Amino acid sequence: MLAKALVIAMAADIARSDYAKPTLIRSRSREWLIACRWGPEGEYLSIATAGPITEPLALVAPQVIAPIHCLVGVLVSESESQSTSTFLLVRQLPGAIELAGTFFPADGYVLLQDHGDIHLVCKARYSHSCGWLDGKEIRKDIPDPAPYSAEAMSWHIEATRRDWIGEFIPGSRPPERLAIRATG
Repeated sequence: MLAKALVIAMAADIARSDYAKPTLIRSRSREWLIACRWGPEGEYLSIATAGPITEPLALVAPQVIAPIHCLVGVLVSESESQSTSTFLLVRQLPGAIELAGTFFPADGYVLLQDHGDIHLVCKARYSHSCGWLDGKEIRKDIPDPAPYSAEAMSWHIEATRRDWIGEFIPGSRPPERLAIRATG
């Protein structure tokens, strides 16, 4: 069963594409994500980029990753038998939610699955204008972006949980750490 609260690091393959033609992939990258699920019923999910993956296998997340750009979803359905939760991404933050990182308003969905390990699939597109408020960068939703706007694109994300010192999943065992032996 998928946890109703969690903070995990994930290794992600991200494909970026055109806002108007989401199937037209323009670039690909591998990045660290931090996924957080919270709320009284686990109804919120945030997915934040946390920097590029520099090692080929990426089995353990760096200790110092931190949220950069953040998508937010609201729970729309859940299946205990399939151990999946589906979230709709939002263009405006619900209520008085405060995030670490810069909020990215987006349309799309996130499918979170736990089949022995936690996997995430996200299809999103967003368009925003950039600005500053009280010394913090903010992004505001633009419902109808100009063609080929640099601030309008689609994301295709597939990610898998990785061991991380900052992980939190209530009721679960801490991730096993690789033993380091000193030789002399």
